[in-house]
Parts: sequence; structure tokens; C-alpha cells
Amino acid sequence: MVSASDETSRDGAEPTGRHWMMHFFLRVAFGGLVWFAFSAVSSIYIKRTINVLPAVAKLTLLEFAVGAIMTWMYLLLRGREIRLNLAILKSFIPVSIAYALGHVLTNYSFGATSLAFAHTVKALEPFVAVLLQRILGDTASHSKLMYLSFIPISAGIALASTGSMMFTWKGFFLAMASNLCFGTRNVLSKKTSTSSGVDVIDCFLILSILGTVYTIPLWIVTEYLYGDWLHKQTQSLTADAAADFLWSAAVGVVAHWIYNQASFNFLFLTSPITHSVANAGRRLFLIVAALLYFSHSVSDGAGFGVALTLCGIMVYGYAVARKRERTLPQTVQST
Repeated sequence: MVSASDETSRDGAEPTGRHWMMHFFLRVAFGGLVWFAFSAVSSIYIKRTINVLPAVAKLTLLEFAVGAIMTWMYLLLRGREIRLNLAILKSFIPVSIAYALGHVLTNYSFGATSLAFAHTVKALEPFVAVLLQRILGDTASHSKLMYLSFIPISAGIALASTGSMMFTWKGFFLAMASNLCFGTRNVLSKKTSTSSGVDVIDCFLILSILGTVYTIPLWIVTEYLYGDWLHKQTQSLTADAAADFLWSAAVGVVAHWIYNQASFNFLFLTSPITHSVANAGRRLFLIVAALLYFSHSVSDGAGFGVALTLCGIMVYGYAVARKRERTLPQTVQST
């Protein structure tokens, strides 16, 4: 005999009891899978595109433009009001500059070193954000466990740098510079989002629109007016290489929007605590996926460095979860 709590109502209502829990769990699991998978697809295909033709400014411009267009369409299809005006755009200018520059530098780092090493260095982003908070006078306190997590992350990156992961100082400094930009974005966005009253999807739309505006002149100057080097490489491409460039760019750019949208949806389905731990796991997934896809040879020392970095990432995610669990209201904790 089936209890009433385990049945789905005949009039098409939402499933209840164990059926509802299973339905919710599958939605969360599928959402997390989409987020992780398309994040890896985006990074890998952006790297493939840059390997064929290093048109980084054009590629970043496409990421922002496609992100803005598809997010706008997504909101329209859902019938949701788009909260966008000149005052809100002005308030997001400082945040958007850091965000856009961070993406540009990240893509340049992909072209200067291996994808796995770039993501390993970018694992230091939380450390940079905490450091910036201290420099800018943010009085937010952090647990000892969070600070301790930066030790294996930093040591792991140092070990990985000595291995055979295509280490270059240019790639290292570009990835670290992107960490600085994203850390600045994190510090500024907290105040901006609160004062402007926009949610995360509106925030992504605004940042994509302003990022498009910023990268248009960068593309014109670096790859059009003074892009003779790029024009020569473009002309030397074979038909197969050109097709690979277009296909990789299209997949990478669309996957970039999907994984950002999936990230927002995952946050909506779960909680900030679950999202922060999952995001730490996503970095682990990206590093391993890049190593496997590009078949990079890794020395024992570099491999141990990557493993150490990944352990530090997971400890950091756990520390963030514990901090948020203590600060969130009890009604949120029980969800």
C-alpha cells in the first residue's frame, strides 16, 4: 500500500514526499553536472581556439556579447522584468572594469601556458580576494582553517610550476593578474549589488553588456589597427584550421554562457553553502579535465603539486561553508 505522501496528485500537482525529494535531488545533480561539464567544455574549447589563432580580444568580445544577448533572451522568454537603467549601469562601472579585465587576462593566460597550469594558478583567487579585503579595510573575519587552506594551495602551485606543465612566467603573471582583477571584482560587487538591488542574473547581464563595450576598442586597437601579426596568421590558416577555429570558438563561447547560467540555477536550487563547496570542486574538475584532454606529461613533483593544490581548494571550500553556516539565519540553514 502506498502512502498519500508518496503519491503524485492526480490533478498534476508537484510530487510529494519521497518522490518530491528524489525529483529535487535529480534536479540538483543534473544542474551540477551541467555546470561542471560546460565549464570544462568552455575552457577546453577556448584554449583550442587560441591554439589555432590567438585572437584573444575578439574571442573575449564574443564571450561578453553572446552572454549579454542570450541572457537578455533568457529573461524575456521567462517573462521577467529586466531591471536595467543608466543609474544602475553607472554604479557597475568599477566592478565591470575589473570583471572584463579579469576575463581578458584569463584568456591571455590560456594562450601563454597550459590550461591545467593556468587553472592551478587561478586557484589562488580566494587568497588574493582575502588579501585585497584586508588592504581595502574590510573588517570581515575569516577562520584559521580558511587561512591554513592557502598553505597547500600556494605550495602546490610552487611545485606545479617546477614540473612539465608548460610553465612560463608570462602565463603565471597573466593568471595572477586575472586573480587580482577578479578579487577586486569580488570586493566591489558585494557593495554594488546590495546598493543597486539587482540579483545575480541581472548582475551577469550588466557585466556582459559593459564587458562588450570595453572589449570593442581593445579588439579594434590590438587586432585590427595594429594586428598585422594576426592578419598574417589568419591568411596562413588552412581550410581545416579555419573551420576548427570557427567551430571551437562557437562551442567555447556558447558553453561559457551555459555554464554561467547553470551556476546561477544551481545556486537558486541549493544554497550559498552548497554552491561554494561545489565551486571549489569545479576548479578541481577543470584541472583534471585539462590534464586528461590535452594529455600533458606531468612530473611526479608537478603531479604532487596539483594534488596538494586540489586538497587546499577543498579545505577552502569546507572553511567557507562552515563560515556561511554560522552566519546564515537558522531558517536558511534548515533548507
